[in-house]
Amino acid sequence: MTGEHDIAPARQARIRRPSLAHRTAWGIGRNIAEVLANEELAARQGFLQRIEPRVRLLAVLLFAVTASLLHSPWSLAAMLALAATLAAASQVRVRSFMRKVWGSAGIFVILLAAPAATRLVTPGRVLVSLGALSLTVPGVLGAVTLVLRVVAAAGIALLIVWTMRWNDLLSALSQLRLPDVIVATLAMAQKQIVSLMRTVEQIHLARESRTLSAGTTAENRDWVIGRMAFVVHKSVRTADEVYDAMLARGFDGTMRLLPRDRGRARDWFYLLAALTFCAAMMALDRGALR
Repeated sequence: MTGEHDIAPARQARIRRPSLAHRTAWGIGRNIAEVLANEELAARQGFLQRIEPRVRLLAVLLFAVTASLLHSPWSLAAMLALAATLAAASQVRVRSFMRKVWGSAGIFVILLAAPAATRLVTPGRVLVSLGALSLTVPGVLGAVTLVLRVVAAAGIALLIVWTMRWNDLLSALSQLRLPDVIVATLAMAQKQIVSLMRTVEQIHLARESRTLSAGTTAENRDWVIGRMAFVVHKSVRTADEVYDAMLARGFDGTMRLLPRDRGRARDWFYLLAALTFCAAMMALDRGALR
């Protein structure tokens, strides 16, 4: 009796443990929910949502170029603070926004910049003694600068994506004279990615609902690989069918989008404020380096 009671909890734990199909479906469903949440966020009446899309793209380009030219960590920290301020003004939760930025771009660039902070790569005065991996002052300063530069640029770009509808983004790119083939590719890719994500989610949920046991790791791996091949084949076939349908309806490679109103006074004021801020950051950055 004792042995049976000891074995039962372990057996229940194995049965209740989510399978690979369940975890995959849950992850895909979360990604789809994030896409839909972005559309809901872009429809809010925040600060950036009321700025003309072309002006927002120009301001992003201006901020990105400025962040790439700054060398002072304080100036780059000010750019990151600007992104957080714009997020708050645009009805975006700052904590969620910062977690997303640091969790994607931040961790990745920290791993890349960490070796440059050691004495093996950047010689100089030792800040933290760790033997061969001692951290030097120039190395740490360079690593912090790189991390802040990437995070600031990624934060501003992510904020624009969150606060702009996809159709508005495509329209702005088209009006800024981006080649129509690129705009059309982006439009089709976004729609097909969401559609394929839903297909994969439904496939995994269908298998989960028809399976009594979790299966072995090898069986789950083989099944996932087979479904990946199916999705790739389906994506290629769908792309051909969509393109043939577009040609049958008179598509000639030109993107026809609804006309947009010209920028209003607040749009050009925002662009002027962005230009002034970037010029001030450049001036302060040069003063800090002297």
